[in-house]
Amino acid sequence: MNNSQPEGAGRRTGEHGSGIGRRLSVIPSSWPKLVRISLCLLPFALCLLVCFWPSPAVPTPPAQDRLKVPPQEDRTPRSVVQLVAVGPADKEQNRACSATGFLIDEEGYLITNAHVVEDARRCLEKAPAAKILAKLTINDSRTAQAVPCDVVALDISNDLALLKIERPLSTNLGGKPLYATLDARPVPVGTAIMVTGHPAFSWQPVTQSGHVLWSGRTGLEETDAPAAPPSDAEEIDIHLRPGNSGSPVYHPGGGVIAVVDKRDPLRPAYSVAVAIHYAIELAERHGVRWHAAE
Repeated sequence: MNNSQPEGAGRRTGEHGSGIGRRLSVIPSSWPKLVRISLCLLPFALCLLVCFWPSPAVPTPPAQDRLKVPPQEDRTPRSVVQLVAVGPADKEQNRACSATGFLIDEEGYLITNAHVVEDARRCLEKAPAAKILAKLTINDSRTAQAVPCDVVALDISNDLALLKIERPLSTNLGGKPLYATLDARPVPVGTAIMVTGHPAFSWQPVTQSGHVLWSGRTGLEETDAPAAPPSDAEEIDIHLRPGNSGSPVYHPGGGVIAVVDKRDPLRPAYSVAVAIHYAIELAERHGVRWHAAE
């Protein structure tokens, strides 16, 4: 909001005020004293009226444009990690990649996109021993700043990856679990959802709210593998940015229903997320114990 006053605005106000003063200065002395006092008090009454008149309500922005603080009891935001890969590049500079993932059990298994792993490998191609690093979003004295991850498995067809951190990011934090619950039940159109992730190298997580626009089958983000058939997915009315890949899409206060995959190429203000049942199947194929939403 521009708080600067337009040129000449003060002058016009001054002229208006002095005009009232001139009119009051010529009140005939023959008028009754009560009338003269009332007229003299008129400017003050007008001033009080302007100062204390209630301001018009400011319209509330659409839900998808608001940033929301996750409820304290919502465990999904606590499960979100930032995934970072930094490797050497040309001319003594570093090449960095950043994305999002989320923990699904107590042992440190997490879900992200397969294309996130591919991008990280390109960033680390000149440092073969380097690994993707996971950083938990909770600030706590017992929380490791960044922990290396091993790639357990890729589901290229559905653009998903299962990773495992080398050591716990944190012990039981005040009795609150750090893993997200998963919800593979059908998602009706219009369902309210939230997304928490790390867009554009944001060190702190960003949570946005929106709705499911449609559920169906569609193509996902391209990977190095041959084109895959369409996958079950949801489109959401949230504009997401690079770095949001791998972010959980979840019910407010509930379980994860999908994993952010890409922007809609035809409608960039919207995003596509792959259905969570593929992540559940990937975890089960590798003996990972996940937790269902109530």
